Amino acid sequence: TPPPALCTRKDSGEKKGLARILEIVVRDFWQLLGSGLIATAAALPYGLCIMLFLPSNALGPLILSCVVTGALASVFGMNLLDTILRCLRDEAGFWSFQYKKSLKNNTLPAALFGAVFGPLFAVDLAGLSLAVRRGQSVFQVEFLVISIIFLLGFALNLAIQIPLMQLPVSALLKNAFLLFRGNLGCSLMAVAALIGYAALFVLLPATLSFLLIVSNLWLPMLTVAFLLYGCVERNFSIESRILQGNDPDPFL
Repeated sequence: TPPPALCTRKDSGEKKGLARILEIVVRDFWQLLGSGLIATAAALPYGLCIMLFLPSNALGPLILSCVVTGALASVFGMNLLDTILRCLRDEAGFWSFQYKKSLKNNTLPAALFGAVFGPLFAVDLAGLSLAVRRGQSVFQVEFLVISIIFLLGFALNLAIQIPLMQLPVSALLKNAFLLFRGNLGCSLMAVAALIGYAALFVLLPATLSFLLIVSNLWLPMLTVAFLLYGCVERNFSIESRILQGNDPDPFL
């Protein structure tokens, strides 16, 4: 099957900012909703493990369970990210075909990503929770909060490369560090969007329960991808490489 044709942003009228996001949501809503519901269902076991083991400070079971559930959540979360990136590139093609293709290509690297960063994030959360409950110093709490923010920022800049490029792990890590450092403002805004979205549903679970079903994980991930993809495109010229029919394999 030949690769689908790619429509560039110029063909879409050069919309920017909120107008661009609204255009994507209206045009690709059902793709986003389908991928988001699958990713949300896959992420539920990870969330349940954190809710179960975090209050009891059972660090061993927390880490082991988050390795498995983090890998599962990451596989389908990466497929959601792949769908969103295709929407941002205005890439044509049947969603089901592209979803299966992405699942085949990205399962292993996505599972490894989740098996590493899933427990790391859970351990950071456990440390923050323990510090707050024990009334430790403001400096210690701030340090843990900053570490979570930087872990998320680095992880997001690493994750966005996986559906786009097939590179050695060392190159992906190096690129993630350079992208995070060079695009610090947008990276921090992406982290803030994730944390803010999660906080809404923690604070107002009953009020926003219907919205969670409709927007699930695709809305925060669309925001994240919109903020970060521009920097990746500027450095790697993803769209021109796809138009040329080449697999992108750049190094920063």
